[in-house]
Amino acid sequence: MTKILCPDGIERHIDEVRKLEFENYPNVVLGALLAGQKPRKKKDPNKNPRFGVTRLTSHCLRKSYYDLTEEEVPISLEKLWIFSRGHAIHNFFQDHIPEDEQEVFLELPFSNFSAIGFVDVFSDNVMYEFKTIERIPKEPKLQHTMQVQSYFSMLPESKQKKVKKLVIVYFSLSKIKVFEVEKRNMKGYLEARGAILTNALKTNTPPSREESYLCNYCEFYDICFGKKKPDKNTQINTQTSLETIGK
Repeated sequence: MTKILCPDGIERHIDEVRKLEFENYPNVVLGALLAGQKPRKKKDPNKNPRFGVTRLTSHCLRKSYYDLTEEEVPISLEKLWIFSRGHAIHNFFQDHIPEDEQEVFLELPFSNFSAIGFVDVFSDNVMYEFKTIERIPKEPKLQHTMQVQSYFSMLPESKQKKVKKLVIVYFSLSKIKVFEVEKRNMKGYLEARGAILTNALKTNTPPSREESYLCNYCEFYDICFGKKKPDKNTQINTQTSLETIGK
């Protein structure tokens, strides 16, 4: 079930939070932020897993593993607001872009899993990835670059040849900036990362930690570094996460 880390530092179930009100989060704001938040659906453990590209290109596969298995890790209202802003940007463009050019689904099967993803916009043979961000970077972030390159790699070769360019569009609250990134074959990378994550889920063993400064901002920090015990249902959650879909 979904838990929320409230501004007072207390973790509460989402249904309880809906009835409360916090400073800077009146009921009208909370209601909007919590709308559509639902528990994860259980997946068939007998099917090969399906991993969203963002899980495979994540800076740390161990984080992706915990994200699939630790269902009780709460999400803060601040993060919900960030996600909501991103959805709002996407919804804005959905009103002005032909339906067949947006949220284009891609799937690339491998022997024991599949990589899947949704291209934000694929128009006139240009692949666009939209990102909302607090500050516009001086150059595209590596994780975002690898994401759009992975989508390109998932296309049939006949379609790859027709792609003119790969574009990342960053949106802050005040600016928009566009970066073009090189085309690159990411199939081998996706296959290697997916194989590690598949094996980790099957054996209930977290992948090796990929440490960086980002560890300090990770919601799984305490679990990863042994300061908090993993979810007691991790083994069950792992089995029901083997067909998890994520963008």
